[in-house]
Amino acid sequence: MMFIQYMNKFLQIILDYFSPENLLLLWGKLITIIIILVVAKIVLSIINKLIAKSLTPLKKSKNYQKRISRANTLIPLLQSISKYVIYFIAGVMALRELGVDTTAIIASAGVVGLAVGFGAQSFVKDVLSGAFLLFEGTISVGDSINVGEHSGKVEVIGLRNIHLRKFSGELRVIPNGEVASFGNFNKGYMRAIVEVGVAYEQDVEKGMKTLEEIANKWAQENQDIVLEPPIVQGILSLGSSDVTLRISVKVKPMTHWEAERELKRRIKDAFDEKGIEIPFPRQVVYLRKEKGEK
Repeated sequence: MMFIQYMNKFLQIILDYFSPENLLLLWGKLITIIIILVVAKIVLSIINKLIAKSLTPLKKSKNYQKRISRANTLIPLLQSISKYVIYFIAGVMALRELGVDTTAIIASAGVVGLAVGFGAQSFVKDVLSGAFLLFEGTISVGDSINVGEHSGKVEVIGLRNIHLRKFSGELRVIPNGEVASFGNFNKGYMRAIVEVGVAYEQDVEKGMKTLEEIANKWAQENQDIVLEPPIVQGILSLGSSDVTLRISVKVKPMTHWEAERELKRRIKDAFDEKGIEIPFPRQVVYLRKEKGEK
């Protein structure tokens, strides 16, 4: 008997909830929530376009490459922040339509954020480091950098981490807090440095002169990337089986690897042509005969 009474009450609540008046009210709230989400999407699209348009430099503007690199770094970040802000506001408005008291949610957001901050110091460290990297402009999307033992091209810079694409294709995700020390190959200039060893029996002056001729000829053919004339720095070291000579050329960023490869090829061809030996490790063995041995 009690079970039948509970069931009747339950059915009555269901019928009252799905009464024509309540259904009309629910449909009104549902339509309002849909409108809120659609408006939020439209607003977000407009904001994203404004961000992209305001930060993208004109092709004829001064320092275009530097500014476009900075734009490629900041645009995705600002658009991501805008997305979270817009959808948070839309979510609060939708909850209000459903009758949820959002005042307490908004008020507690700061307290929860503070508690999470204390409990996630690593996250806070990554975010702060990312903010400094972005605003100082020491790394931009498209730069080639090395962080520890990893080298590659920066694809994404976020507030939390950096996406580094290595030459092998491997994508390394490095937290910003770990980027305490790094090298950037895209800032200012680079030097193409080539070290070559010649045998002790060879004429060192002849080797240095040959290196100078090769470097000067290459520099004349590549004036678009050469910033200063090549320098033959002379004898770098006296090794166990060779005398090490070195040349260096100041070039534009990201051109030093190709320059070094081409210089090495020309040096090898020229040394072979002129009979200048590039030695390899070798040992001289003396056989001593004891007295009475034949």
